[in-house]
Amino acid sequence: MSTESKEHVLSRLDSVWPAFKSLIDDVPESELETPGVVDAWSIKELLGHVIFWADKAAHDVRASAAGKTDEIALPGGDANVDKWNAEAAARGKAISNAEVIAAVAKAHEDARTAVAESPESALAPELSGWTVGVRFAEDTYRHYEEHSEQIKVWMRQLETSEA
Repeated sequence: MSTESKEHVLSRLDSVWPAFKSLIDDVPESELETPGVVDAWSIKELLGHVIFWADKAAHDVRASAAGKTDEIALPGGDANVDKWNAEAAARGKAISNAEVIAAVAKAHEDARTAVAESPESALAPELSGWTVGVRFAEDTYRHYEEHSEQIKVWMRQLETSEA
C-alpha cells in the first residue's frame, strides 16, 4: 500500500491552502449563510464540515505518531460519515461568520503542524485499506480542492442570478 510522504503532504498543503483560503475570503459576508454551495449547505456549513475533517486529520496523525492508531475513529460506512458531516455543518452554521473563518484557518494550521511535528512513519500505518497519510490527504488538501470547485460553481451561479 502506498502512502503520502511527509514532504509531499506539506508541499501539497502549502500549495492548495492559499487558493482555498483566498476563495473563501472572496465570498461576500452577506452570502456566507446562503444555501446551495453543496446541496443545501451554505459556506458556513461547508466550512464547519471542512473544520471537522481537518481537525480529525490532525488528531489522526498525532495518534499515529504516538503509536495509538486504536484511537483513530474510522467512519465505518456512509451513514456514519453522513452523521459526522451533518453535525459538523450544524456547528459551522451555529457560530459567527468571523468565528467560522478563523476556525477553518486554525484547523488547517493545526493539521499542517501535526504533520510537520510527526515522524514520517506516522503517515504509514494502514487502517481499513488506507494509510494514515492517504486519509490525511483526503481530509485536508484533496478536500480543499474538491470544495473549491463547488464554491466556484456556486459563486458563478450567484453572479448570474444577481445579474
